[in-house]
Amino acid sequence: MSEITIGDTSLERAPPAPQTPFSLFEGDWLRRTWASLGLGTHTRFPIVKRCLVAILITYVPMAILAWRQGLTGNALTPTNFFADFAAYAQFLIGLPLFLIAEVIIDGSTREAAEQFTRCRIIRVEDAPRINRVNETLKRLRESFRPDAACIILAYIFSLVILVPQFGPDPLPTWHVHGEAHARNLTAAGYWTFFIAIPFSNYIWMRLIWKIALWIFYLYHVSRLRLELHATHPDLTGGIGFISETQGRFAIFILAYGISNVAAPVGYQIAVLNYDLSTLPVWGPLVLFTLGAPLLFTMPLFMFTKQLFRTRKRALIAYLERVTEHSRVVESRWLFGDTSESPQEDFRNLAEQSTLGTIFARINEMRVVPFDLRSFMQLLGSTLGAMATLLPLLHAKGEIAGGVEAISNLLGELRGH
Repeated sequence: MSEITIGDTSLERAPPAPQTPFSLFEGDWLRRTWASLGLGTHTRFPIVKRCLVAILITYVPMAILAWRQGLTGNALTPTNFFADFAAYAQFLIGLPLFLIAEVIIDGSTREAAEQFTRCRIIRVEDAPRINRVNETLKRLRESFRPDAACIILAYIFSLVILVPQFGPDPLPTWHVHGEAHARNLTAAGYWTFFIAIPFSNYIWMRLIWKIALWIFYLYHVSRLRLELHATHPDLTGGIGFISETQGRFAIFILAYGISNVAAPVGYQIAVLNYDLSTLPVWGPLVLFTLGAPLLFTMPLFMFTKQLFRTRKRALIAYLERVTEHSRVVESRWLFGDTSESPQEDFRNLAEQSTLGTIFARINEMRVVPFDLRSFMQLLGSTLGAMATLLPLLHAKGEIAGGVEAISNLLGELRGH
């Protein structure tokens, strides 16, 4: 503890209060659970081990139970467990991708939060306010209530999928067996709907909760008076790094698209023989393709007001400066004013060129901190998830019909 001496009086100055670091995942319930199982972040290859544990919890028991009950074979039927490629996509591809996405999102959001303070985009006088936001995030992520809510919703979603299996005219599947009036879950079905699917649902719902926390953080940052610079080379006032951070969420989009959109839609087409024109098939595809990239683009419009004002003020100031300097240069080079030395002439010309470059940069400044590359990452992951259906659609002859429908639609639009 340091001292300040004023005259004959010695005052003790308290040390600065410790700052709460930003994090979306550190110390939350699942991280603590992984650590108790010896799969914490400080172990070797924690993500690989977690992915293996997740597969051992979900897919492996289902496969063993289905095999023991004879729910296997070579035919592409709903009663053949190994014909259900939706299970492959959901538990062998999507679930590990969600676990990998957690690490990528955690690192990128931490780095972005550090950039706000390290580059002094958040003013020093606003440090206590952003620290209170970090403290709120810490309380929310360490509370068990959000995880409990995710677990409850995970089981509700699982039961929503299960109930149609006992409808008045259900199709026979490897989940259930028996006659329509007396159907029972198979052992593999029990594990699927009470262990595997809820576990998978909890993992991606937890990530959606973390995304909501990130949007909460960005909202509070956007409410501060940020130190933005219109001449910054990133063309977004110095906060262009947020675009890169949002682009890192592409892996979450890919995982969600494969496990929760492409997998069930593919199962409906291949096994249940649904047509591409039916709403349960094309509806999720269209909604996901349009909505997923927008989900991670729209929050950045919270910074538009400050960026627009920064750009407007800079344009006015630099327009005056450029106009004034252009008048001086023109009076020398166009109207023969020889009152200045050659050295002064060259200096004025160099300054004129610099001002022109800076003015062009301000004029090109974006009012949304998002660039085309990051948007293409999000869009590419969205389309990449949907592209997993192309071999199936080709085999079913649906691609030709889809192309024909699009061509007819474009022809009608041109006719109007």
